[in-house]
Formats: sequence, structure tokens, C-alpha cells
Amino acid sequence: MKYRSVFDIIGPVMVGPSSSHTAGAVRIGLFTRHIFGMEPEKIKITLYGSFKETYKGHGTDIALIGGLLGYDTSDKRIRTSMEDAKEKGIDFEFIESEIEHIHPNTAMIEVETGRHSLDLVGKSIGGGKMVIFELLGFDVNISGDFPSYFIFYNFNEKNKEDLSKNIDEIFGEKKVSVNYSSSILEGANLAVVEALDELDKETLNKFDKLEYINEIKFANRL
Repeated sequence: MKYRSVFDIIGPVMVGPSSSHTAGAVRIGLFTRHIFGMEPEKIKITLYGSFKETYKGHGTDIALIGGLLGYDTSDKRIRTSMEDAKEKGIDFEFIESEIEHIHPNTAMIEVETGRHSLDLVGKSIGGGKMVIFELLGFDVNISGDFPSYFIFYNFNEKNKEDLSKNIDEIFGEKKVSVNYSSSILEGANLAVVEALDELDKETLNKFDKLEYINEIKFANRL
């Protein structure tokens, strides 16, 4: 896990009561909102472990919904997030999973708006920190501490080599890390690039010239 300052270790300014069950949960929801890029019309949240056992008493439910509405960890509107979502006409549900042997503070979030959908799985790891470890069926390891680019591409060894060179050239010194992941779907692959700063549109458009790239999603730092 990467920390940018001592305040990341202490934890964020937050609406309580728990950094693990509230602040970390807000960040999971907020990351989902960032990468989805729009307000969800339908939300399904599956809770595991202690999230499942204590989500109502510890405010995990309002924290996750608050993040999905775009509220950060210090936003007092988190307390009324479920009422806010209902007023917006957002349909949401919580599912308590019986699956064991998984990180105790884990949530799977599925969102839909029109024909657009996205799903991911994240865990709260304490101190207000979180990790997204699954996105659209791909294994990932994202903290939300850096602007993150998700480059979906058609796989073969040459494409991967070319993409690696282009990532180095386009991101330059802004690149923090690059991780590659494959899906159970044949030929579907993902490169995740964490950067120090967001790329400007002109620089990012250089990826449009690469025919084997299907889509690029972006999530800003939390």
C-alpha cells in the first residue's frame, strides 16, 4: 500500500463512527462513482464478513451510498445519503452474503444507468484506506491514492509490448505503476496505470491511434 503523507497513516477527516466501516466504505463507493463516471440509477451492494454483520449499526450502508452519490469522507451529507438517494429516485439494495473466508470488510458493488453497468469488489483495510481488488472480472490492486487509468485492449504479445512502450512514452515521469491483468473472457485484457497527475486530453488522445485498445476508464485520486 502506498502512502503519500503521514495523514494517510493517521486516517482521513471523516464522518464516524469507524474508519474501517465508514471512511473506508465511503472511499469504495466514491471510487465506484469516479470510474463509472455518472450517477447510478440502480445499485446492488453485497456485503461480506463484518460488513455484513454490523453494516447498519456502524453506518457502512450510509457510507457506501454516500460515496456512490459523490460524497467524500468528511461530507456531513453521508448521514442522510440513503434519504438523498431515494429522493433522486435511485433504486438500491443490500445483500448479506453467506460466503466466508474472505476479507471481513468487503463489499461488491454493482451499478447501472441505462445501458451502462459496472461491477467491482473492494475491501476496507483500516485507517480509512481501501483496496479495489476486482473490477469487471479483472484482478486489480487499486488504492485510490493516485489518478488511475484502466486500459482495456485486445491481447497478443505484440500488442502488449507495443502498449507497454506507448504507456512509457505517453505517461513519462508521471507514471507510478503499471499492472496487467487478464479476464476469463478470451482475448480480454486490462492494463492499469497509476499516475502522479491526471493527463490532459490532448496527451490521453494519443491512445486513440492504437487500434487494439477498446476502451479507457479513469478514476481520479480520492
